[in-house]
Amino acid sequence: MKAFALTSADHPAELVDLPDPEPAADRLVVRIVAASVNGFDLFQASGRLIAMMPHEFPAVVGRDFAGVVEAVGSEWSDVEVGDEVLGHVPSLPPLRSGSFAERVGAASLVIAGKPPEVSFETAAAIPLAGSTALASVDAIVIQPGDVVLIVGATGGVGAIAVQLAAQRGARVIATARPGDEASLVTALGAAETIDYGAGDLVAQVRDRYPDGVAGLIDLVNRGEDFAAVAALVRDGGRAATTLSAADADALAARGVTGTNVRGMPTPEVLASLADEVAAGRLRVEIQASFPLTEVDAAIRAFSEGTRGKIVLTV
Repeated sequence: MKAFALTSADHPAELVDLPDPEPAADRLVVRIVAASVNGFDLFQASGRLIAMMPHEFPAVVGRDFAGVVEAVGSEWSDVEVGDEVLGHVPSLPPLRSGSFAERVGAASLVIAGKPPEVSFETAAAIPLAGSTALASVDAIVIQPGDVVLIVGATGGVGAIAVQLAAQRGARVIATARPGDEASLVTALGAAETIDYGAGDLVAQVRDRYPDGVAGLIDLVNRGEDFAAVAALVRDGGRAATTLSAADADALAARGVTGTNVRGMPTPEVLASLADEVAAGRLRVEIQASFPLTEVDAAIRAFSEGTRGKIVLTV
């Protein structure tokens, strides 16, 4: 099979030919129809992750996918050959299996049934972005009428977080440049936008909301930059970050609950998100789709910043 993989510790990932995954009692094998690109994938593909997490070569890149079940091990239940699924390959050490390939086979796959109303491309874009957005929104415990600032609102996670926050009754302030970005987040439910390219973001928000905001989801900033944005959250408010940037003790000292969020796809979460998409209550924005043979171009597109998700088709 074709796969985008790291074949050694001193060479970045490339498209190679690998044996198909063999059926086994504890293994599910899925023929990949589509996969989506996440930040973790860029980090692994470059080889920079090797020093931080054990790899077993060849190590296939990619976490999220949608496809058709080809083989079901005896230890698996509630799934049959031919089922259409969406899923996630957990980043468990040693990293070996991945979704940027024609097939994925592993004992650890997290899957849910793909509703027929949802395309494979859209389904593949759901797992990590959707579960991370959901965890972020859950972390800030929105009450109806809360003003919530979402920094990084136009990316894959942010576009879903805007919708979930608005659905829970928040008045969402979304960072977006004027034009297509602002139109996108407004269509997704943002009540207003802040142009992150027009000067000091914190000052712009403070001008509109002198007393601060009730909640913050920051998908962009680290260190002092995150601390500056988190200063907008008023006493009793909550701040969430996906970049391990929250100093919970420092935030607690001024009455703010800070949470470092990590998306954790589970079968239940994937099924719930997919059902919301199928029902038309949740929109998954896909900026571009590339064939697996153009995975390098897909990674470049992701690294340049996206409005929504980048998808690979197999």
